[in-house]
Formats: sequence, structure tokens, C-alpha cells
Amino acid sequence: MISSDATAGLTRRTPSTPVSESGRSGSDGSQAVFIGVLALLLSTGWVANHFVALMPSISNRQNLSAATLDAIFGIYALGLLPGLLIGGRASDALGRQSVALAGSTTAVVGTVAMLLSQQADVLLVGRLIVGLGVGLSISSCTAWASDLRGPAGAATAGAVLLGGFAVGPFAAGAIALAGGPGIRVSFGIAAAIVVVAMVIAVVAVQRAEVIVPATAHDSEPSMPPGQGTAKALSWAMPLAPWVFASATLGFIAIPSRVHIGLAAPVAAGAATLIVNGVSALIQVLARVRDWGPQAGTAGAVLAALGYAVTAVAPPTMSPALGLLLFLVLGCASGLCLREGLIDLEAAAPQRLRGALVGVFYVVTYIGFGLPLILTTVGSTVSAMILAGMAILASGTAVSRAVRLRRDSHRQN
Repeated sequence: MISSDATAGLTRRTPSTPVSESGRSGSDGSQAVFIGVLALLLSTGWVANHFVALMPSISNRQNLSAATLDAIFGIYALGLLPGLLIGGRASDALGRQSVALAGSTTAVVGTVAMLLSQQADVLLVGRLIVGLGVGLSISSCTAWASDLRGPAGAATAGAVLLGGFAVGPFAAGAIALAGGPGIRVSFGIAAAIVVVAMVIAVVAVQRAEVIVPATAHDSEPSMPPGQGTAKALSWAMPLAPWVFASATLGFIAIPSRVHIGLAAPVAAGAATLIVNGVSALIQVLARVRDWGPQAGTAGAVLAALGYAVTAVAPPTMSPALGLLLFLVLGCASGLCLREGLIDLEAAAPQRLRGALVGVFYVVTYIGFGLPLILTTVGSTVSAMILAGMAILASGTAVSRAVRLRRDSHRQN
């Protein structure tokens, strides 16, 4: 048997979760499980976003109209949003592992369907299924990482997820240069990566023998002071809209205004790699340098700056300006995601953490609709929308800065 102190890494913040040991130290077991959770998140980001770089090649090969392509891209959200809400709440009740594995399996099913056929109807169904699976995985795995490592776990979960968002499309864009075979290979690799991550997570949990009960909240201690659903949401939600509004503005809308002579799949993959890669790296830097909760204020300021510059920029941007906006918007996305997740970890009751993480991500994903809106309304109205968003993001930054001066709700 290992000491109660040693099991704290596995059971901290989950007092109702029993742990049985098999001679391994609690810290080793916790570390292995945490790595398994991160593997699931990385593969989830990959399988969710690699399709972005495949869109130009699939469109050309299948002669898809712009409306059909937009529908295939957008239907992902119809599965994603309920997946986030259901997955978070289900993981609170049924356990993180079961919901995370169910989500990963669902994402694999949708991906394999698209591997077998790139017809429009199959792509629509496949993307819908992938969205559902990704939603289940993101919400459950993020809450799981937070259970295991507290604020550091929540922050690392966001960074690793964005890492998958970044690397997946870049790899898919390079593979897609091979044409039809490359498209199928990209789907196959994405599915295989998820399966490998599932194996890693299952083996880690089995070796650590972590047992999460379906419902065991009756014995949960009273809520610590400063925790509560309303407080958690009041801190995290103002940052949520700027996460993927910033990211998608960077890797979907801006590349069409920058002409650098790269093949379409490579250009899409490179833009996604830069924006999401910067988002992940800035989160790591924020942790290493211990920037604290005002990093969320900085994220909102950078979002406002990115929207304002994009609003006044010429229709065709120079590569230098495009790269600058990639960096600014990527930093904005990463800092807002990191601080929002840590805000939730600091204030959300553990028994509702998965559900609140799901709600947070639902609001972040509303930002995915921004590029479609901007292309639909025309340049003049687009500039007005971006200017309005810059004002709102600035308001978020000011209100957060003021609130933090009188209410330090967390220590890091």
C-alpha cells in the first residue's frame, strides 16, 4: 500500500474517488494517467482540425460548390456543441474516462467514414459524427486534467488541445499534396493517432488502477469558500468569445487576404500551424513566467488589437502584416483559453466541473462562425463588425483588470 499523501496526486479535488494500488507510487500513477489524458487531447485536436487543410483538395476533386463546402465545414459544430454540453455533464456523473473514450471512439468512426468515401453526403455525416465525438472528448478530458493537476492541469489541457489543432492541419496539408491517396492517408493517420492515444490512456489508467464511480457525490465535502457556479462563470465567460473568434480570424479569414504563392492545402495548414501553435506556446510561456490572472486581461487586449487592425487593413495584406496578425491573434486565443479554464478550475465545484467546462467551450466555439459572417456581409460591414468586436474585447479587458484589483479570486 502507498501512503495517503502519495495518493493525493490521483485523488486531489475528487474526495469521493477511491484508489487501489498495485505497488506503484501514487505520483507515478497520476503522472501516467495525466500523460494519457494529454494524449487524448492532442489526438482530439488533430482529428478535429486536420480537415481544414483537406478542404481545398477535396473541393477540387469532388467538384463541391462553395455552399456545400461551407455546410460540410459548419455541420461539425452541430455535433460539437451538444457533445460539449452532454460530455461535460456526463463525465461528472459517469466518470471522465468512460466519456473520454466514448468521444474518441465516436471521432474515429466519423473519420473512418470519410476515409472510405469523400462524397458530399458521407462528408456531411462524417463531420457531424466527428464533431459529436470531439465535444465529448474535449469537455471530459479537460475536466479530467483539472481533477488530476488543478490549475496546471487545466492550463496544460488547453495548450495541448491547441497543439493538436495546430499540428493536425499542417501535417494534413503536406500529405494532401499527394492528391487522392494523400487525402485518404490523412484521414487514416488521424484515426490511427486517436486509437493510439486511447490505448495509452487505457493502459495508464489500468496500471494506476484509478476507479471513478458513476455517482459518488453524497459524501463530497461542503463547497469551499469562494467556489460556486455563478462565480466560476462570471470570471471565465467574458474571455470565452475571444478564444476561437481570434483563432479562426487568423487561420481562416486572413489567409485569403494574403497572397504568398503556396499551394492551397499548404497555405491553409501553415496558417493554422502558426496561429494555433502560437496559442499553445503562449500558454506554456504564461505558466513558466507565472503571469497570473492578468494574462487574461492581456489576451483580451490583444484580441481587440487584432480585430481593430484587421478592420482597417487593406483588402490585400502584405505577408508581414498577415504574419503579425497571426501572432497577435494566436496569443489572444491562447491567453483567453488558458485563463478561462484556470478561472473555472479555481471557482467551479468539482461535481459540476465537467458541465461548466462544456459550457465554456460552447461559448468559445461560437467564434467559429466569425469567418463565415465576414465573407457573407461584405467588406464594409465586416470592418464595422470587427470594430465592434474590438470595442467589446477592450471592455472585457478593462472590466477584468478592475475586478482583479479588488477580488483576487486565485493565486496564479
